[in-house]
Amino acid sequence: MQKKKECNNKAQSIVEKLLDPVDKEEEFFQLLPNINQEHYEDIVHERAITKICGFPLCKEQLVEVPTQQFHISTSTKKVYDLTERKNFCSGFCLRKSNYLKVQLLTS
Repeated sequence: MQKKKECNNKAQSIVEKLLDPVDKEEEFFQLLPNINQEHYEDIVHERAITKICGFPLCKEQLVEVPTQQFHISTSTKKVYDLTERKNFCSGFCLRKSNYLKVQLLTS
């Protein structure tokens, strides 16, 4: 129980640290083994609330956040859910973030 509590406290401090843009990639990648996917999602959502791109290595501001939940593409005849996309400045950052997230531990 003590070990679990220490790990959670360490993960929480990492989440708080990553709310600000990261300057050094090496430092960022050294922190990742200490958090899981839920912690990473917290980072993404908290950064988006402060109007910063959800991907921790991106420093862009969220300027034009879509208000709609879905996008209907007439060319591909598909409906896209924009809920997750709203947390990022671009589709590129969204893809990088998802790629990183699936590599993290689930528990």
